[in-house]
Amino acid sequence: MSTEQAAVGMKTVNLVGWMMFIAAVSLTNAQGKESPKSDDFSKPFEPDEHTVVLYHFDEGKGEQSYDACGDTALTLRAYKKALWGARPGFGATARFKRREDDANILVGPTNNDKLQLRTCTAAWTIEAWVRYTGPWGEDAAGNTYANICGSDEEGVSLPEGLRGGSHFALHTSRVEEGLAPHARFIGSLTRCPDNDVNAISPYYKPGGDTGVRPATIKDQQWHHVAWQFRYEDQTHFMFIDGRLIWKYRKPDGRSVINDAERCDVPFVVGGFLHADDPPFRLGRFEGEIDEIRISNMMRYPVAEKLSIVRCDLPDAALKMPFRVALSAEAGQGRVTWKLVDGELPPGLDFDEENGTLHGIPTEIADEVQLTIGATDAAGKSDTHSFTISVRPGQMASESLPVAFVGHEYHQQLKTKFMIEPVQWHIRSGTLPGGMSFDRITGEFSGTPAKVSRTVLGVEAKDAAGQSDNRDLKIRVLPAVLRRIDPDKHTVALWDWQGPSGKLIPEIMGNQELTLTWVNTKGDTRMFRPGWGRYPHFIGGGEGGFVGPQHNDKVDLRTCPEQWTVEAWVRRGGPVNRYGKVFDFGHVCGTYDNTERGVWELYLSDHNSPDGSMAPGVHFLGAQPDQALKDLHPWTRPKGIVADQADVGISDTQWHHVAWQYNYAEDLHQLFLDGKLIWQMCSPGGRQLVNNRQHDAQFSICTRLRGFARYGGSFNWLGWGNFFGDIGEIRISNRRRYDDLPHK
Repeated sequence: MSTEQAAVGMKTVNLVGWMMFIAAVSLTNAQGKESPKSDDFSKPFEPDEHTVVLYHFDEGKGEQSYDACGDTALTLRAYKKALWGARPGFGATARFKRREDDANILVGPTNNDKLQLRTCTAAWTIEAWVRYTGPWGEDAAGNTYANICGSDEEGVSLPEGLRGGSHFALHTSRVEEGLAPHARFIGSLTRCPDNDVNAISPYYKPGGDTGVRPATIKDQQWHHVAWQFRYEDQTHFMFIDGRLIWKYRKPDGRSVINDAERCDVPFVVGGFLHADDPPFRLGRFEGEIDEIRISNMMRYPVAEKLSIVRCDLPDAALKMPFRVALSAEAGQGRVTWKLVDGELPPGLDFDEENGTLHGIPTEIADEVQLTIGATDAAGKSDTHSFTISVRPGQMASESLPVAFVGHEYHQQLKTKFMIEPVQWHIRSGTLPGGMSFDRITGEFSGTPAKVSRTVLGVEAKDAAGQSDNRDLKIRVLPAVLRRIDPDKHTVALWDWQGPSGKLIPEIMGNQELTLTWVNTKGDTRMFRPGWGRYPHFIGGGEGGFVGPQHNDKVDLRTCPEQWTVEAWVRRGGPVNRYGKVFDFGHVCGTYDNTERGVWELYLSDHNSPDGSMAPGVHFLGAQPDQALKDLHPWTRPKGIVADQADVGISDTQWHHVAWQYNYAEDLHQLFLDGKLIWQMCSPGGRQLVNNRQHDAQFSICTRLRGFARYGGSFNWLGWGNFFGDIGEIRISNRRRYDDLPHK
C-alpha cells in the first residue's frame, strides 16, 4: 500500500472514531454529566496555566517531538527511527510498529520533575488520543499491554540504575473484553511497604466499575483516554472518550507518595525499552498516538451531582491546634455543611458555613465516627462518614542503631504529636563511657570506649506537659565488625559497592562468583550513611541475586578445617511489602526451595518466645541422615549461651550475624552483633558431612525454585524471601570471632 493510500485509509478510520467520540460526549451531556463541551476536543489542545507538558506530534518528519509549552528539556527523540501518521483536523501523529528493536519508541529525559509528576502536587490528568492497531494477546502471559507514556517500564528495560516513576497504558488480560486504561506508580524504594501502587486498572480492580458502557476499546479507531488522580482522597479515575468508566480509591490500600528522589528510567512514548536479548515481550504499542497532555489538575468532572470528597482525616494531636477543611465537588452555588451524626472529640468544633473541623483537642480519642452532610443551592445533598482520632504525644524512636568502639556516634531521638520544645531525660541506666545525651535536642553523641550492651530508660516531655518514655537498648560493638574487609583468610566477599547494581563483583577477583539479578528489577541499592549502598529487598523474590551453580568456594569446600559465614542484615519488619508475614528470610547460601544445595544462613522467628528473629543455619549432606536442619536458637534452645534479650532481632536496625564451624570439634556457633548466642556440637548426634552434589545456585535474599538469572525460576511471592536490607557478606576459611570481647 502506498503512503497516499494509507493516509486515505487512516482518514476514514479517524473520522469514524471522531464521530463516535462526539456522540459519546453529547450523550454524556444529555445525561446531565458535566463533561467537556464537544468543541473542546474538535482541535488540538492549547497550553494553559495547568499544562505541565503537551506533545502535539505535529512535526510530521524528523526524529524529534517537542513540548508545545516550549520546554526544550522535554524533547522526545526516536530511539532509532520516528514514524509519522496523519489525522484529519489534527495533522501529524506519532506512529509505532511492533518491532523487536523498539526502533520507533520516542525517548525523553530521565528524572525530569515535570515528567516524574513532581510538579503535580494536588492532582494530575494524563491523557492522550490513541489508535491501537497491533496484535492482541501476544504479550507476556497471553495478554495485551500497550504502553502510551511514562517513566516506569515494568522492570524490562533498565540495565542499570534506580527504577521508579509511573506509566499510563492500554491493557487487557482477556482479549475478548477489549483494552482498558491501566496505570502504575512507584515511589521511593526506601519506604516500604506501600511504595508501589500497581494494578490501577479495571481488569485488576473491577470494583471500581462505574457502569458506563462501552468500558473498553475493541476496535482500531481513534479514542481519547485519560487517567486522573487526586491526592486529597487518593482516588484514581479512568476515562474513555470522555466517559468515566472506572474509579478506585487506594488500590490494595496503597497511597501514591511521590517521594522517589531519583529515577533512571527515561520517559518513553509508545512502548517500553527492552534491555534483554531476546527482549521480554511486553508494552509494545502498535498504531498511533496523538496529543499527549499532562496537567497539574483534574480536567474532567468525576461526579454528576454534589459529592463530598472521601478523604482520610489526619490524626489530631492532644492539646495542639487542629484545622482541616472538607471539600465537595459538582456542587451548584453555595454549599452548606452539617454534622449529621456523631460527637466531636472535646475541644473540636465543626464550622457548618465552610465545612471546617477545627480546635484544640483536650482529650485522647480513638477512631471517633462522624457523619457529615453537605447541601448545595440546588438542593442536592450528600453525606459521608469520617473517622477522626486524637493521639497523645509520644516518642517515635523505637530503637537505636549500633555503635562501635572508637568511632564517633550521633543519633537524635524523634517524637510525634508532641508540642515543642521537648525536654529529654534519661530516667534509668548509664550511658556507655565516652558518650553523652543532650536533654534539649534528644541526641546521643560521643565516641564509646568499650564494648557494652546497655538499656536506657528515656523520657520525653513536651511544652503542654505530655510525657512518654521508652526503654532503648544501645549496643556498642567491637570496631572490627564495622567494616568487613578482605584479607588472606577471605574465600569470598561481596560489598555491593561500585557503579553497577546489576553485576556485583566478588572482591577477591573471582569472576565466577559475580552476582547478578534473579530478574530484571533495577538497582535496588539504598544508602546506609557512612557505609555505602546496599540492596533493599521487599519480599517478593524477584529482587534477589544469584551466583554460580557448581563452585567449591560457595559450597564451603575450600574451608577444610573451619569457616565463618557472616553478613550485615537489616530486618524490614514483621510484614513484608506484599502483606505477607515475614517469619523466615534466606540471607545467603545454595540451599533452595527445591531442597537442593548444601547450606543456608537465614533469619527466623519460628518458636521465638518474644517474636524476635534469630540467625540460623541449614546444612545438607548427600544422605538423609546427614541433614543438619534448624541449627537455630529458638528451634534448638538447649544451645543458647546468652541472655534471651541478646539472642533475637526485634527492631529494624542493622545487625551483624555470623555462623562459625570447625571440623575438629564438629562445633557450630552463631553470633549476633559479635556476641556468641548459641553453640552446639554434632546437633542431634549428626556430624557435618560436606559431600552433596546439586544443581542449585548460590543465592542472596531469595530461596530459588530452580535456575534463575535475569528471570527463570525465581521465588516470586514464595516462602523464604528476605525482607529488608543485606550488607556485606563474607566467607572465610577460619573462625574469626572466637576471641571478641562480648560482654
